[in-house]
Amino acid sequence: MYRLTEEGKKYLLQGLPEKNLIKLLSKEGPLRINEIILDSKEIAIAWAKKNNWIKIENGIVMLTFEGIKAVEEEYPLEKALQEIDTKGETEEKFLKILESRKLIEKVKKLPEIEEIAQLTPEIIISGIWKSKKFKKYNVLAPAPEYFLGKKHPYVQFIEEVREKLIEMGFEEIKSPIVESEFWNCDALFMPQDHPARSVHDVFYLKKPQKAKIKDKNLLEKVRLTHENGWITGSKGWGFWDQRNALRLILRSQTTAASVRYLANFNGEQAKVFCIDRVFRPDVIDRTHLIEFDQCEGIIVGKNITFRHLLGILKEFAENVLGAKKIKFIPHYYPFTEPSVDMAVYFPKLKKWVEIVGSGMFRPEVLKPLGIKYNVAAWGFGFSRLAMLKLEIDDIRYLFSRDIKWLREYPVMKCLL
Repeated sequence: MYRLTEEGKKYLLQGLPEKNLIKLLSKEGPLRINEIILDSKEIAIAWAKKNNWIKIENGIVMLTFEGIKAVEEEYPLEKALQEIDTKGETEEKFLKILESRKLIEKVKKLPEIEEIAQLTPEIIISGIWKSKKFKKYNVLAPAPEYFLGKKHPYVQFIEEVREKLIEMGFEEIKSPIVESEFWNCDALFMPQDHPARSVHDVFYLKKPQKAKIKDKNLLEKVRLTHENGWITGSKGWGFWDQRNALRLILRSQTTAASVRYLANFNGEQAKVFCIDRVFRPDVIDRTHLIEFDQCEGIIVGKNITFRHLLGILKEFAENVLGAKKIKFIPHYYPFTEPSVDMAVYFPKLKKWVEIVGSGMFRPEVLKPLGIKYNVAAWGFGFSRLAMLKLEIDDIRYLFSRDIKWLREYPVMKCLL
């Protein structure tokens, strides 16, 4: 039994090249070889000449007497192609020619054998399994891929950190994304001419532009603290403008959440944290975004000391990051004193990375808020920490919609 090859199927539809050639010559008359425009021109000339349908003189191709007759006659090879297509067989003499021209190929019809793919109780009970052939198991066959839904690696990391902090006794708090400079900066004793409050580091709202502070007493205490230190023992910054404090911005640090919390706090001890989005003007690249996440927290208590803060940070690094090597580096922040950065050694990077800024809130922050107890504060760029933990070198992947990357990223890799 035979079947047509792809080339055979083509000629069945379009006609054999040699027959097409003599039809062309019958219509156009003798042609130079370079004037013949046909698919498979060389094959057409070779077989037409073999059939004695054409002759070539001085590069001109013309029909012979046999060729003129063949134009109107049925071509046996074309008929043979039709028979192969419909019946799978034709005359032996044509089979050899068509096979040599690779227009047909021989196929072997295999006997149909019913194979059982799944063994059922009915097959066992009936006993037909004794006379049937079972399909072999192919343990090397590739299994179908199923892309099940899963959490984004960054979302999963956020949830894991949140869970660890709650296990450490912290409670989560929130604050508005649109914030006044008062809560974002002034209540934290940041001078109004601080570089971090410039248009290059803060997004200002176009409309509305001004906030309303209901607690006029607190507003007055913060003003006095900035201008002359009030009762804090500080000299203050020597100036303060309420118009600046009321300007609306996109929150540039989550510490605003801690200050808002303390303004309404009337207890004796607390441990709170905030994981949320902050916004700062920047040039977007592999390590910078204009919006990213921060994590910060505070510990309030009568007997809370700087040593307690170091202990909390050490516990955080060990529990959340799995850190083995930790060191503390003295630092400066406008609203904490003393202040310290914590660095963690990352073996895969083979270097120390500063990840947490911290310190004890200054009296200039606490006294206007009416807080009588010590407050230890800490915070870090959550997105950059996630880059280290998830082992990615482009911060944009934290918000990626790249389906291929999301499918291939191991679920367990982002677990703490």
